Amino acid sequence: MKLFSKCLAIVTCAILITVSSYSQADSVQLLNVGHGERLLILAPHPDDESLSAAGLAHRVMAEGGSVRSVVVTAGDAYVEALQHDLGRQHLKPTDFLKYGEERLEESRRAARVLGSGLIKLDLLGYSDGSIYAMLVSHWNSSNPDKSEFTGFSHIPYIEAEDKGQAQDGKALRHKLVKILEEMKPTLIAFPDVMENDSDHAGLGMFTLLAINDWLEQPNSETFSPQLLAYLIHWQHDWPSGSDAKKPLDLSNQPLFLPNDLPLRGHTRTCFNLNVLERNLKHNILEQYQTQQRAMGAFLMAFVRSNECFTVLNASDSKGIKNVVKHWQHARKNFDSRPISRQNLLLNEKRTQ
Repeated sequence: MKLFSKCLAIVTCAILITVSSYSQADSVQLLNVGHGERLLILAPHPDDESLSAAGLAHRVMAEGGSVRSVVVTAGDAYVEALQHDLGRQHLKPTDFLKYGEERLEESRRAARVLGSGLIKLDLLGYSDGSIYAMLVSHWNSSNPDKSEFTGFSHIPYIEAEDKGQAQDGKALRHKLVKILEEMKPTLIAFPDVMENDSDHAGLGMFTLLAINDWLEQPNSETFSPQLLAYLIHWQHDWPSGSDAKKPLDLSNQPLFLPNDLPLRGHTRTCFNLNVLERNLKHNILEQYQTQQRAMGAFLMAFVRSNECFTVLNASDSKGIKNVVKHWQHARKNFDSRPISRQNLLLNEKRTQ
């Protein structure tokens, strides 16, 4: 995925630096949680909601607030992990569907451990890899994204909220707007558009589109949610400890955003976790056994003494429609020769 992610990051960085007019800032501010906050966490795959903001979610609930967690895809296309689990190279669509069901159930278990039934969990059930595809080339129900892994162009999971919904960008955008309207969050945690993963970066874009739609509606000018962009996938073996042969206990150490992540004129904030919250986050991540088997050290590298975010303003979503149009245009030449995720993995192995 390195080639794909590198191209994605270059395009995103160039566009967002162009539309940003803020000055660079190096200070890291302390994130304070007020009483009665409403936290919305948007995650591309099962486990991202816990990696990014499990500690923050616990504190919000402890302060009398509410948490809603939205997991967009089933994470059903982790090819190498599934091949390892099944002990064979050839995979069938039913293998991916069963894997997706297992991952969705892991998010349910994690939510129960974190919130004891108090967290509203939305499992949308889109195909792994579909978010970015829907953003750039599958926008309407007449041209939905068809998963090359499960073979479905609609949401196939029985437990998904919108089972049968076509996998198209307009539908996902409307779904996110509806969630924003229902919850009226004061805090929104979502993937940074600079993420070194296509689904993460794509959901970052979808989030900003939905926020812009929401705030443009009548009577919405009174809302000014704090936007917290999180980072899960980056380059240069970040976070530290993620490439260890076995999970390390780094819970007493902070994890700051990487220095080479462009600030883009924004500021950064960190939320300090107490010992209870660190232990709780560890226990929550233990619920994702499929991912523990595949990359346990990576998951545990996020159990730290803090959780950090890039802080955006609600007004930063205003130019996002033009950004997406520019991005779609910039991707045309790259997409003229379709490169599947499987081919990218094969090409990467050949160059190693």
